[in-house]
Amino acid sequence: MNTLVFDGEVARFLSPLIVLICSGCLYLVWGALSKSITAAQRVVGVLLHGLLLALVVYLWNRPAWPILGGMLVVDKYALFFTAVVVICSLGTVLVSGGYMNRFGIARSEWLAMLFFGVSGMFVLVSACNLVSVFLGIELMSIPIYVMVGSRRRDLFANEAAMKYFLLGAFAIAFFLYGMSLLYGILGTLNFKGMIVEVADRGLAKYPPFLLAVGLVMVGFAFKVAAVPFHMWVPDVYQGAPSPITGFMAAAVKAASFAAFVRLFYVSFMPGRAHWVAVIVVLAVLTMTVGNLVALVQRNIKRMMAYSSVAHAGYILVGVAAVSLDGGNAISSVMFYTLVYALLTIGAFALISAVERKGGTRGLELDDYAGLGLQRPFLGFAMTVFMFALAGVPPTAGFFAKYYVFSAAVAKGMVWLVVVGVLNSALSLYYYLRVVVVMYMRKAESPVAAHDDLGVKIVLAFAVFAVLWLGMGPRAIIPGIENILDWTQQSIASIAHLP
Repeated sequence: MNTLVFDGEVARFLSPLIVLICSGCLYLVWGALSKSITAAQRVVGVLLHGLLLALVVYLWNRPAWPILGGMLVVDKYALFFTAVVVICSLGTVLVSGGYMNRFGIARSEWLAMLFFGVSGMFVLVSACNLVSVFLGIELMSIPIYVMVGSRRRDLFANEAAMKYFLLGAFAIAFFLYGMSLLYGILGTLNFKGMIVEVADRGLAKYPPFLLAVGLVMVGFAFKVAAVPFHMWVPDVYQGAPSPITGFMAAAVKAASFAAFVRLFYVSFMPGRAHWVAVIVVLAVLTMTVGNLVALVQRNIKRMMAYSSVAHAGYILVGVAAVSLDGGNAISSVMFYTLVYALLTIGAFALISAVERKGGTRGLELDDYAGLGLQRPFLGFAMTVFMFALAGVPPTAGFFAKYYVFSAAVAKGMVWLVVVGVLNSALSLYYYLRVVVVMYMRKAESPVAAHDDLGVKIVLAFAVFAVLWLGMGPRAIIPGIENILDWTQQSIASIAHLP
């Protein structure tokens, strides 16, 4: 049995978590001393994110084992997703400066909640016990509830925060019920311990065990916005501040899928013949419903919300393939979450720049009329993001779908891939509609875009990354091959834990 030990080596593995919690506390104290976020606070926030990425690089090649009594394991898999969520958080910090000032929510507590939320994501992606999964979900979710409702005088924001909180509490109740059943059946909540108990006692077909797995799946389905647990998404995405919407759509989805895949790959594989059918149904429903409803949306944040639902469906195709081919399927899921995170942070950076007070708030498609001609860089960036989300080559979005679908085809799920390809073709309509509005519809007045330095940096980085991962050579800067090498190393680390 693992014992709880905290020494220098454990402290090194937990250094990202320590930095995140200390940063959150720092901004809470800083917020008590200043009424609004200063330029110095934003610069410090950027530097702290740089430190976190440096720690990820430092820990990458260190051998990993379960720590804190088997609650966490900071392996390459966890570090990969930590890097993804830190990049999303950094993009949120850069984008949010001018946005928060415009909407009067520039308070240091906002950045404190961001750091605390990322600390929950670190726990979630590193979890190797269902108790730590629950703690990670809650530590991730509670700060985001606060950030969603940070515009306290906005009825849309109030409604979004309340819906997200109530439905989140409802979903976590299913998760906890599943946890309790698993503990009652298996006597352990440790990932490795559960698979040993299931295999040794022949419980893979035991109905209470399958019920427990289903209840745990419901909790994750809510977090990744899979149909039919997606009803909160459009209202929450529309009502939340746009930088936070992007952070939720990218980082929360990445962290949740990380824990989802690790748990089902490590612990529930003996019962895969039963749960994979549920995953396949979820994938088909999620892709189809997300794309069909997105077709009729005129509000760009609601369109992106249903687009997020559809992309959860594409990722679930990869998760379904995990049950048959862990290595390539998990690698494709990891690459997809990275690409989707870059696309989403970039798209919502532009939406944040165009959003304004009053009227349609700059969130209707008609508000983007003429943007491509009046602001060529912004128009080009949005075009790249829309093409990549639709999976048009040679963007990284095409290769992300290609690898997920290839993993499914390799294991005989051809009909599921056909559904995915048809859904991708369907999504072209509403993604290209944005491009058509930007370049082919005349604007009634000049488009007011608040693209400050932070927004420009995020847009430039996201555009470069999306195009580079689509066609960049390996010899100069890490491209697709390097990223896939890193994902394969990450998979090896979760497959050989003691």
